[in-house]
Amino acid sequence: IGTTHAIKVDNRLLTSDPDIYAAGDCVENTDILTGRPCYVPLGSTANKQGRVAAINICGGNETFPGVLGTTVCRVFDYCVARTGLTEHEAQAAGYDVVTVLTGSPDREHFMPDARVIMLKLVVDRLTRRLLGVQAVGPGHGDKRIDIASTAITAGMTVDHLANLDLGYAPPYSLAMDNLITGANIAKNKLDGVFESITPMEVYQKLWNKEDFVLLDVSSPQEYEEERLPGSILIPIGTLRGRIHELPKDREIVTFCRLSIRGYEAALLLKAAGFQNVRVMDGGVIMWPYEKVHGMT
Repeated sequence: IGTTHAIKVDNRLLTSDPDIYAAGDCVENTDILTGRPCYVPLGSTANKQGRVAAINICGGNETFPGVLGTTVCRVFDYCVARTGLTEHEAQAAGYDVVTVLTGSPDREHFMPDARVIMLKLVVDRLTRRLLGVQAVGPGHGDKRIDIASTAITAGMTVDHLANLDLGYAPPYSLAMDNLITGANIAKNKLDGVFESITPMEVYQKLWNKEDFVLLDVSSPQEYEEERLPGSILIPIGTLRGRIHELPKDREIVTFCRLSIRGYEAALLLKAAGFQNVRVMDGGVIMWPYEKVHGMT
């Protein structure tokens, strides 16, 4: 019995008894990234292991490399999926990580069946390798998780991932796929192009009543429909003409619905001499706390 309380096997799925093989939900697996024992009982893994064990029982020499813990499930109308390591798992394994939160439709926004996917990427700061991805939302997150699983298994860096040649047509995907966008954001962070702050960190700053500017650069219509508590509105199209309204001696956190315009705003402010500017990862759709709706 292994440390996970499942049956311990070697990479040929042989137990401590040379005449007994074990496979499937009863056995302990090896995490491909950490090399540590893990217990992830899945039907997909069981079928692959069953084939390996059967080949070896019949005199062959097949090995099973381990797992990434790739899982997907449906929760009401949401796809919830993951592969590789989470941020906390990666840190526990000794990695210094960079994370990315990004949300966007799973296909072009003008398609009537476009649905949002929210992704979190976990990247090793030292090697730039992709370590893990989590997805949640009504969109097709499973496709992105499968791509991520392939990329992690192949040892791809975010530089490789950003240039993957994926299939594109408006009914099926974005011209710049969600995962590729996430990889580009990770590259920008690793290269020091911009600084970010997570929604959780912003919430903590609000809770602590810290003195900073939470700048929403969405449209007035978006702001009226849904906004963050404590935020002020300066639409991105008017920011250059109203930049004098912002203080240069306070931290400014920029964002919008997806934080794409938030990133543009941060670049504009930096170019205008503002030093303490950060972009909120993921934007409004990645904010997990209470929001303000309608005009008050």
